[in-house]
Formats: sequence, C-alpha cells, structure tokens
Amino acid sequence: MMKKLWFGIAAGAVIAGLTGCGQSSTPATGPATPPAGSGTPVASATTSAPAPSAVAESPSIQVTPAPISLAVRTGTVAGRQTDIVTINGWTAYRFEKDEDKPPKVNCANDCVLTWPPAVTDSSKLQITGIDPQLVGTVTRADGYQQVTLNGWPLYRFKDDKTATDTLGEGAAGNWSAVRPDGKPVVPKGN
Repeated sequence: MMKKLWFGIAAGAVIAGLTGCGQSSTPATGPATPPAGSGTPVASATTSAPAPSAVAESPSIQVTPAPISLAVRTGTVAGRQTDIVTINGWTAYRFEKDEDKPPKVNCANDCVLTWPPAVTDSSKLQITGIDPQLVGTVTRADGYQQVTLNGWPLYRFKDDKTATDTLGEGAAGNWSAVRPDGKPVVPKGN
C-alpha cells in the first residue's frame, strides 16, 4: 500500500513538473518565490554577484554567473524576419510565467537545465542596440542576479545548437524570443 502511495505521489510530481517550464523533455518543478528584485538599470554600473544563499535551488543544479553581453540581431522567428535580442550571441528568451512588474523569476530548479538563466557576474553588462534604461537585474532565489529586459528575466534555450537558432520560440506556449523592447516576437495571448 505504501509503495502504491509513493508511486502515485512521484507520478503526480513528474506530471506537474512537466508543465512548469513548458519543455516536456526536462521535468520542472513549480514556481519558486525569490525576494523582490530591484529592476534597477545596470547598463553603466557594475553589478556584484552575491554568493549563493545557504538554501540552493538544488544540490545537483549549477547556475554559473558569467559576463553578459546583450545585443540585437536580425533573425527569423516563426517565419517572421525581425530584430531579436541575444545573450552572448545566442537567442534570448523570456518565460511567460515569470513576472515583470516587479521582476520575478518562476523558472527554478530543473527548469534551469533546459533554460539557463542570464546570470551576471560582477562585470559590467555590455549592451548594444537596446535602450540601457530597459536593462536591469532581479535577485533569484539562489541569490544570483539575473539580467532583465523591460522587467522580464532573460534565458537561453539549451537545444539551440547554433547562435541563430530560435528553437525555443513557443515551447509549450510559455517561451518567447524577445524583441529589443522586451516584448515577445510572437505574442502568446497571456
């Protein structure tokens, strides 16, 4: 009886996790509630990456801060030729279940395996072709600073194999390639 109960709980957790980040190949857990982010523009200032908090998201998941460069390139997204934001040359995405006012990260735990967050180290953000006033950071539950655009936390998609790929666009209706104003290239109806 106890084995059946445990199996039922585990199966329910897996099913719930599959919908959390919108990528069925990697289970995800429900939203985490990080401290309120500052959303303060950081284009001309340096940010200091705090040490991770004592309560990490998961001992097996590593979020690695790095120098961040945001730029704009022309690309094709869902058949549309448009300007899109890149993170260190790769297509930038936003998670439609995150929040922008105030910025809040809801992609946590296993979600970051499929959608690596744009977590900055202590170096100055490099911004090209984007209004610096739209760029900021939000403090994640793990204590790191994630880069935001118009309040939306930014991510990459692990299945983009080349810098010009936009394979994460529309994943489970929750992920959007991002325009230079922070809005989705293809509106999702949220």
